[in-house]
Amino acid sequence: MELEPAEAVLFPWFVQALGVLTFFLLSRYVKWLPYTAVLFLLGTFMGLATAKFQNDNRLSQSILEFWIPIDSELLLLVFLPGLIFKDASSLNVHLFQVSIVQCFVFAFPMVLGGAVLTALVAYYIFPYGWSFALAMTFGSILSAT
Repeated sequence: MELEPAEAVLFPWFVQALGVLTFFLLSRYVKWLPYTAVLFLLGTFMGLATAKFQNDNRLSQSILEFWIPIDSELLLLVFLPGLIFKDASSLNVHLFQVSIVQCFVFAFPMVLGGAVLTALVAYYIFPYGWSFALAMTFGSILSAT
């Protein structure tokens, strides 16, 4: 089955509509449930359902095969400006001014310390034989998240 361009555009629209519906339902009825965790679970269930029923629905399989190899930098360039703007527009300026010193004093040294400690564990305990630079890269990725 050949994929039409209009069908390929349906997937991001469907996922975006599902995200908006999820946000609406969670913000109205289930406020204690984290939105990002629910989106993660929805994405996991969609992926599992597509993998399980891949022979039954060739259209959904074709659409996913079209979107899977997309470049990650393109996704960042498309979605990151909107995400940053959303957070910046809803920022409480007074609270930011009060807590900026605490952020610099605690966040940067603690993330650096966490990165170094994680790198030391990866360098000395993991059996991969990584260089310290690679272990530090691993530590910096994990400590930032």
